[in-house]
Amino acid sequence: MGPTGGGKTTLCLALNGIIPHSMGGTIGGRVLINGRDTRHHSVPELAQTVGLIFQKAETQLFNMTVEEEVAFGLETLGLPSAVIHDRIDWALSLVGMAKYRQRSPFGLSGGQKQRVAIAAILAMKPPVLVLDEPTANLDPIGKREVFAAVNHLRQHDGMTIIMVSHESEQIAEFGDRVAILSDGKIAYLGSPQDIFCPPQTIQSIGLNVPQVSLLADCLNRKREQQLRLIRLNEAFEALKGIQLVVPLEKKPPESESDQPSSPQFVIEDLTYHYTGQQHALDQVSLTIQPGAFLGVIGQNGSGKTTLVKHLNGLLRPVTGRVLFDQVDITSRSVAQLAKRIGYVFQDPDHMIFSETVFAEVAAGLRNLGYDEAIVADQVKKTLAEFELHPYAEHQPTQLSFGLRRKVSVAAVVAMDTDVVILDEPTSGLDQRSTDELLKILQRLNRKGRTILMITHDMNIVARFIPEAVVMHQGKILAHQSTRDLFQNDALLDMAQLNRPQITQLARQLNSPWPALTPAELCQQLLDPEEA
Repeated sequence: MGPTGGGKTTLCLALNGIIPHSMGGTIGGRVLINGRDTRHHSVPELAQTVGLIFQKAETQLFNMTVEEEVAFGLETLGLPSAVIHDRIDWALSLVGMAKYRQRSPFGLSGGQKQRVAIAAILAMKPPVLVLDEPTANLDPIGKREVFAAVNHLRQHDGMTIIMVSHESEQIAEFGDRVAILSDGKIAYLGSPQDIFCPPQTIQSIGLNVPQVSLLADCLNRKREQQLRLIRLNEAFEALKGIQLVVPLEKKPPESESDQPSSPQFVIEDLTYHYTGQQHALDQVSLTIQPGAFLGVIGQNGSGKTTLVKHLNGLLRPVTGRVLFDQVDITSRSVAQLAKRIGYVFQDPDHMIFSETVFAEVAAGLRNLGYDEAIVADQVKKTLAEFELHPYAEHQPTQLSFGLRRKVSVAAVVAMDTDVVILDEPTSGLDQRSTDELLKILQRLNRKGRTILMITHDMNIVARFIPEAVVMHQGKILAHQSTRDLFQNDALLDMAQLNRPQITQLARQLNSPWPALTPAELCQQLLDPEEA
């Protein structure tokens, strides 16, 4: 674990010889893999011992079908045909991609590409497996499945696992040791319990901890206890039997006007399919009010990105229509819509093209025709807001993935559009950067901007996003408040979504009121006088 830009990916690349053999720079010290010095053995040699799953799945995909992608590494190992077929079946089933084996990997969603990249390396069963943010683009069930699968390989095949991840709750459950990298150095090293308890140590460098660790810290400070909790089952055992207090519910603020505003977006019976594929969207209808802050959630491949790409004209309906301010979007060009609708792509490298970070953030404003003095002022403010000022003259393509992510979001936010659409904008970001981004979006929303955000992080949904659209197999299952969503068992089961850890614990403790954050559950566990 470590802050954005802390050196995690660089370390991964040094573990299989890509550093120093395939990248520029200067190396000191040495890396030994099973006694072999990476400086004196080639990447192909080391690849037989160390399997590396890159942070960006597209970096690894190059075959024409999913099946061929998984078969490629097995063929290079010279395995018998029967073994290769068995390994392909096993690996694709493990990551939930068996039914996509004849599909092109380049036509898959970002999360599905990630699953294929994972399957291709897992199938080779290397003695050492290095994974760089392997679950960043996966839905909640997918994250847990990957962690469980990797843990199975560790227990049953003796595989050594080195994983970069911000998923503290999964690390707490499956990890043996945690190393915290900060500024290119090992800042902390220890067991998950030593690292996460108390939480303030790694929170201070911008990382997250399991929600039950935050709950334990809250109770310890209020009651002067010594709880050290990092796993859900531990928290339940420690807290079961306590009578929870029902808090006073806050009334929603009264509306300034009794008259509802006209919808900003109206989607009517929208259907879309990619060439040669089944419907990605199937008769979707949705209304979005001005000033909404809306989460778009669902499994990988459920149609989330396809839906939001219709809102700024990047995709055009096969049937149905999309209205923006009561005008059919197909009557306007993407360039015209970009003046009012900002769009942040799932992959920052699909957006970045300028020579410096300053120029990248300025590009949209310049395209909109703003005076150069206004551009300079707005860019400086945005760089400061995103803490990117130190990188203003850096080439953005040379930054870490997390920093490139921040640059891509800043470039869109700087344009000050009426609507901001973000596709998985927190993937690869540490907790501090994630919280800062969400607070920026909340400020924009309070000023009247409409925010639509695709995310797989249910903790983000619970903490920041008041309402959500749930998608499944190209359809909208529900559009409701976040609190109602996490009480809806049937909906969550159908969409294969998890509740936040603290909400799961509240249900196990028979909470009379659904807690969405550790602070809310802490309040219920305290007597009114203590709270």
